[in-house]
Amino acid sequence: MIKHEILKVQENSIAAEMGIARGDFLLSINSEEVRDILDYRFRIQEEQLLVEIEKPNSEIWELDIEKEADDDLGIEFKQSLMSHTKRCSNNCVFCFVDQQPKGLRPSLYVKDDDPRLSFLLGNYVTLTNLDEAEIKRLAGYHLSPLRISVHAADLDLREKMMGTNKARNLFDALEVFNQAGTEMHFQIVLCKGLNDRAHLDYTIEKLMELKPGAKSLAIVPAGLTRYREGLFPLQSFTKEDAHGVIAQAEKWQKNSRFVFLSDEWYILAGIQLPNYKHYGDFPQLDNGVGVIRLFEHDFVNAMALGKVDCNKINHMINRGHNRRKMSIRVGIVTGTAAGAFMRSIAARFMAKHSHYIKIAVYEIENDFFGSSINVSGLLAGQDVINQLKNKLDKTNVILMPDNAFRAGVKQKIMLDGVTREDLERELNVRVRVGHTDGAKFYKQLRALLPGNS
Repeated sequence: MIKHEILKVQENSIAAEMGIARGDFLLSINSEEVRDILDYRFRIQEEQLLVEIEKPNSEIWELDIEKEADDDLGIEFKQSLMSHTKRCSNNCVFCFVDQQPKGLRPSLYVKDDDPRLSFLLGNYVTLTNLDEAEIKRLAGYHLSPLRISVHAADLDLREKMMGTNKARNLFDALEVFNQAGTEMHFQIVLCKGLNDRAHLDYTIEKLMELKPGAKSLAIVPAGLTRYREGLFPLQSFTKEDAHGVIAQAEKWQKNSRFVFLSDEWYILAGIQLPNYKHYGDFPQLDNGVGVIRLFEHDFVNAMALGKVDCNKINHMINRGHNRRKMSIRVGIVTGTAAGAFMRSIAARFMAKHSHYIKIAVYEIENDFFGSSINVSGLLAGQDVINQLKNKLDKTNVILMPDNAFRAGVKQKIMLDGVTREDLERELNVRVRVGHTDGAKFYKQLRALLPGNS
């Protein structure tokens, strides 16, 4: 029998009232074994529960519980998924994990491919490590949405790109989820000369046929680092290539809001991004689709509503504060892809508060992975230090992009192990983490104005 160790019981919860405690083990619910977190969440939706618990002294408790269907028991488990995470068994030609240098923290080399993390956290999965029984089990929960890495609808090509014949199960699996009413969002990592052009059209066409489950498709360019020795030969997309991909996508976008391109394509092509309404409810933000437009929209709206107490600042000046000393100098650090956009944001803010703040935007070249990697989420601390050291003597504070730091941990640490404190020490300047939400970022800048900080 599978036993699940309980890590925490929430105060005043149903579990706490029933005497369940940290260190106990969950054995079963309604006489059914609980295999993982999805099993658990599915079973506790019942209003009548018989919960079997093993105490640390091996005593078995059987607890009769009556509750509302939506009520949670208030239990957290030692293993968050209540089983081991499913690992990726593919050998994708574009895999970013394979393109990393040695010596990084171990978690950066882990390849997960777990559909439970897709339902719970929005991760993309390939479905190649699931047998027919597991696919039917997952579909039976009627959970949504499911996010799926497709890459190619031509199964011969998909097998070639993903390095496993298990990639051929794609449409069998998608049909099961579609019949179960699962909402599905898809992803294509586009590789030049492999799954682009006619193959891309074919993939879009096949995925659009999966109605009503098919909801959106994101097309992102393969990220290529300088650590590709011995790997499948791939080429970077050019400006002209990006124009072609955009034109190809626009043909599909005329009749359906299904196909979306990541912001990188428009930046590479050097053309304006689609307007805010183009992205609908922004179903593909995690793929960098519409991130810039959403940030801009929220920032501008917050700025329109925001009020700065200039009287307070003028009062401080009248009391003898030097106007020049009252001005603050702020640096915004970003990757090269977002440099022009962040300069436009800074200019808008300074146009409203020009007497009191000066903002400089610092684009960091990615020497760590290579210049073709230009997003802020893959910045290395050592690049920030090397490129900004001794250049910030008049700067009061710099704002680092939040996605450049490891998610879900208290200490702010970048992918190469550099911490926020390291940046402050090496650059001799205050370092704050900038919000990824445009409205919150505006308020963060406003809070830096004299009299507010």
